[in-house]
Amino acid sequence: MTNFGKRPSAWKQLGAAVCISGIAGVAFSVQVMAQETAQPSERPAPYAMSPESATLPEKVLRARIPYISATSSGAAYDIDGKKIDGGLSANVVASGLAIEYGISDKMSFGMLIPYVVKNDLGMNAENFRNQRGYQLSKRNFYVSASSLMMKQGICSNLGACSALIDTGYAFPYDITVQLTSGEGLTVPAGVPLNQGVYHLITNASKPEAGETGMGDIDLGLKYRWLNEGPMGHAVSLVLHTPTGKYEDVPLAHRATGRGILEVGLRSSFDYKLGEDFIAGWQHTIDYAVGKGKIKRTKLLKNTELDDVQDEAADGSFADGYANDNKFDRPGLRNSGFIDVKTSFGRFSSALNPFGAKVRYGYDYDSAVRVEEREDAVSNGFRGATERSSMRTLGLGLVFDGFQLENRVPVRVTWDIDSPIGGSNKAVAAVRNSVITELYYKF
Repeated sequence: MTNFGKRPSAWKQLGAAVCISGIAGVAFSVQVMAQETAQPSERPAPYAMSPESATLPEKVLRARIPYISATSSGAAYDIDGKKIDGGLSANVVASGLAIEYGISDKMSFGMLIPYVVKNDLGMNAENFRNQRGYQLSKRNFYVSASSLMMKQGICSNLGACSALIDTGYAFPYDITVQLTSGEGLTVPAGVPLNQGVYHLITNASKPEAGETGMGDIDLGLKYRWLNEGPMGHAVSLVLHTPTGKYEDVPLAHRATGRGILEVGLRSSFDYKLGEDFIAGWQHTIDYAVGKGKIKRTKLLKNTELDDVQDEAADGSFADGYANDNKFDRPGLRNSGFIDVKTSFGRFSSALNPFGAKVRYGYDYDSAVRVEEREDAVSNGFRGATERSSMRTLGLGLVFDGFQLENRVPVRVTWDIDSPIGGSNKAVAAVRNSVITELYYKF
């Protein structure tokens, strides 16, 4: 049986640029277990091992009911791939419903409806300064303050003004610095500007309980064209629909979707290593179609969307951004995993229902681009211009009721995936998942 519709590392995008999608689980009728059931077309071995390329038999329905949690205590990766303490702690719980139906013995149709139950994020202000988003916001403030200082003849250029701010320069009187978003920040007399920017960014970046509810719904069609000897291969066409919350979500609350329509092509390949092991490789290429809508968040209060329109005389905006904007995701997203499965049945027939696996996962995500400019993330827009990546190492256990002497149409798996590398990730979370699969034969 295959993990149709499962998007590796889809529990990502937490924090300021974080979004959750691709999670499944909701209650499924217990009547399923009382009905006639069937195992996939062929068993690779009399053990609890299922190839990724397998499809369901004709007229068989499978429902997945997962419970998935993602937690982090501050781990993050900078743009150069260095692991840092980014000051963001995550606690996310998600569920949903995944359904797959066997159109024929070689073709399956699937639908994934994710649902975010809990979406909490905490922040350590001191360590948050290690985040790239903090550095971009700091540079943005320096530009605004330096512009005011140059107008007053305090310094002659951006470099000189920035150096003066770094040394602790303070205005001798209260002054209002107009930010590029159009908001005004009043800096009291005698307060060093470098201290002011620290409190500005950390106070404005404090997260609150994130959005919950439905995420992006996935639809997919899978066809297995090869099943000979030790090899199996299937291809899938996947559609990721932007049904989750995104456009109207301020940065403090975090979205449940990606905000844009994406089309994916998936390859699932398996190779049987004798009777005891199955090696698999699943790879998905996603392409974003068109543009999505996005709104600016206030720089001084990240729980609210920006309603300030700082227009110049010619009708343009001071920083070139409108509050209601559009974004795209240039390039391709490449994600997948390589795993090796085995069964404890190799030790005793009584252990046939139990198996294990080890998995290496990867996700090289596409970037979020607003107006094709780098400073979008520091001007109140979700996302960043650079691509991000994440690599994980996971372990899993499985109980397969089909391998009991009296078959039970239930399969339960437990997986844990830990980050081992990445780049440009505000949060690197450890993911635990328990997935229950139920079957019904029409």
